[in-house]
Amino acid sequence: MTVDTVKAVVTKADDNAIRVKVYDKSIIQDIEKIGFFYNHDSSDYVMHVFDDNEKASVFNALRDLKVGFSAGKEWCPSEVFEYLRDIGLLTGTFCKVAWVSPGKVRLITT
Repeated sequence: MTVDTVKAVVTKADDNAIRVKVYDKSIIQDIEKIGFFYNHDSSDYVMHVFDDNEKASVFNALRDLKVGFSAGKEWCPSEVFEYLRDIGLLTGTFCKVAWVSPGKVRLITT
């Protein structure tokens, strides 16, 4: 699949900032309503959170918008989602986005 199949992907979430890369501009207004703002330096949308409870709430809202969570190494967003689910702050499935080559992704519902 190509990256065009996802509207946006959480690219970083292992600290107090959640970063979202937007691929379909139709989702921008929805993520801004959650509290994200555009960061011109990194060309993505960012939201700062105070703790795991707030992060779980934001993840839940992003999942409802069909935003994917990037797979990868060392506390990638999909691993953070799984951790929050393991400790009971989230339930249910989400879309994991695994990059297989530039512009090509594999979507995994987990």
